[in-house]
Amino acid sequence: MAKNNLATKLPVRPLIAIGLCCVICGLVGGYQGFINSLPERQLTEFVTETAEGDYAVEVTLSFDAEGDAFDPTSMLVRLDGENILLKSEPIVAGVPIRIHPVPDLKVGVNEFFIEVGTGGNSVPSDSPEGDPFAAAGFDTPASTSVEPMDELGDDVDLSVSRVVGVAKAIRVRVFDGDEVLVEKTVWSEPGENISSTIVVDIPANQSDDSASSHDHSSHNH
Repeated sequence: MAKNNLATKLPVRPLIAIGLCCVICGLVGGYQGFINSLPERQLTEFVTETAEGDYAVEVTLSFDAEGDAFDPTSMLVRLDGENILLKSEPIVAGVPIRIHPVPDLKVGVNEFFIEVGTGGNSVPSDSPEGDPFAAAGFDTPASTSVEPMDELGDDVDLSVSRVVGVAKAIRVRVFDGDEVLVEKTVWSEPGENISSTIVVDIPANQSDDSASSHDHSSHNH
């Protein structure tokens, strides 16, 4: 009788496995239903729009630009981290360097980085050469000269010309056609290269519909 009772018992382990499978399937189905019931996510997409104006960058120097023993670059212009002008040959003062057209300008904020090598040169204080600022159309900064004295307070006659550093400047202008969008003058410390960042905010392009309506209204007048 004992053997017959054991034979009539149902297998327990397969039932447990089937139950666990049903529970897991129910959880997965419930999770999928919850995901499907969520609202669609709103994604913000930033689209870069190319500026359609006639843009140019003009750099005018008050000195002859050149590199030095460590960096031969005389002028570097970058737009948003990309080089648009790189020169290593000397650049003459007073002659505007013009970049036209300017590639990859976009609607919104654009950042120019400009660096000009001064060569690390100094100028003798009694040099007969003309004022480089006046030659390039810049105002000359005020300077103060102090004569050397000995311990007794008497003037000392120096046989060797004193050499002093001269501050230098560049003028940067950004154009849209003949209109000046940005104009900035940057000064350097004596003996140091000039570097500066120029930020230009380009307005949105004029749509064809507004342009055509403007032309039509002008024609009616």
